[in-house]
Amino acid sequence: MTQYQAAGTNARLKLFVLLEAQGVPAAEADDLVAALEAGAVTGAQCEVVELDGMAPASSGPGFADGWDEGVMAVSEALVGIADRDWSRRGGRSGPLNWPYISRM
Repeated sequence: MTQYQAAGTNARLKLFVLLEAQGVPAAEADDLVAALEAGAVTGAQCEVVELDGMAPASSGPGFADGWDEGVMAVSEALVGIADRDWSRRGGRSGPLNWPYISRM
């Protein structure tokens, strides 16, 4: 897990350097990176949701109920993480509208 955290931090810093070199204002760069990170977390959440109802049939109904409750708990936790990180890292509510996107 540590290697992914280090790689993520390095990629984040490099993105800021590249965006700054392109003249993207810091606040917009923060929004863009926050959106990418929140999107990655919600992508993981989508995969977790797909596990609902996928408990091994041989484990019995009690296990299946606990499985589905666990899936929902993890799903809700991931949504909470995305929301919290989005807010904390500069994400702003409302439409994401960066004028430089059309040039990419």
